[in-house]
Amino acid sequence: MKKLILASTLAIISASSFAADDHSGFRVGAGLGTDIGKYQLKNLGDSGKLSADPSVTIEAGYDFNEIFAVNVKGSSMGFTDYGKSRKGKSEGTAYELAVEAEAGYTFDIDGRVAIKPYVAVGAVGFDKDTSNVFFEEDKSAVRGRGALGARMTLDSGVYIDGRIQATDYTTKGEKFSGKGDEMLTQGMISVGYKF
Repeated sequence: MKKLILASTLAIISASSFAADDHSGFRVGAGLGTDIGKYQLKNLGDSGKLSADPSVTIEAGYDFNEIFAVNVKGSSMGFTDYGKSRKGKSEGTAYELAVEAEAGYTFDIDGRVAIKPYVAVGAVGFDKDTSNVFFEEDKSAVRGRGALGARMTLDSGVYIDGRIQATDYTTKGEKFSGKGDEMLTQGMISVGYKF
């Protein structure tokens, strides 16, 4: 009987330790981003004074394990005209929906914090107005995106995600070369909860 109790106790302890290391689950969050570096959306439009505002993002994701995950992100980014005649007036909003595959490795620190550096690759769909203005397409345009980031998850489930992402902005019919205004580079920070 004592051996059965001891074996049951060891099985329960080991099962709970496996559950503690289980990194699977859903995530939801929201964040802000802005264009950075050499590839920014600025000096656009007829006035040459049109610039992109910070973007607002809502995101959801699912972690399959400590390595692989999938992300869905919806973002909106406004544009402001700083020309003399417009004086900071809004010139519309661009909307996008992205689906990404993510790979990295989750490092547990004292069982209280998990940090996952990752790379993500996916596709971004733009609304019809944005597709018409940036890509000269009459229907919703789809472009590629790559990202490099890190996500810190506390034992409470709260996470903070920081990333740099690059999105292909090549006009329809042109070959992507990664130069000039063909790419948008953004820095993003989001906060959310992992279930």
